Parts: sequence; structure tokens; C-alpha cells
Amino acid sequence: MNIYLVVLLLIIIIVFANLLMFAAVRGSKGMKFDWLNTSKTNLGQPFKKEDDQLNELRRRVKELDDQPDQSD
Repeated sequence: MNIYLVVLLLIIIIVFANLLMFAAVRGSKGMKFDWLNTSKTNLGQPFKKEDDQLNELRRRVKELDDQPDQSD
């Protein structure tokens, strides 16, 4: 009897978690999950400086590749 209760509780927990995640992803109108959008932007902030530096490096390499070869 105990094992059936545990299995039933696990099924209920899994179904409830799936419904909650579905509502969060779909952005249900009754509930606002703005923290999902803000967390995406906030998680990228620590890497912004490195991304800017890499973009500058890519731009400089592209400029060097575009220049005609003057090794005459």
C-alpha cells in the first residue's frame, strides 16, 4: 500500500512540475513571468566585455584580410 502512495505522489509532482513549466514557457496571461526575460539578459552581462573585445578582434582581422597583399 505504501509503494502505491509513493508512486502516486511522484506522478502528481511530475505532472504539476510539467504544467508549471508549460505555463512559464507559454507566458500565460494570468501569471507574469518577467523574471525569465530579465534573467536571460542579466546572465549575459558578465560576458558582454569579452564579446565586445572578440567582436573588435574579428573586425580587425576582417579588415586585414580585405586589404590587398603588398608583398611585391
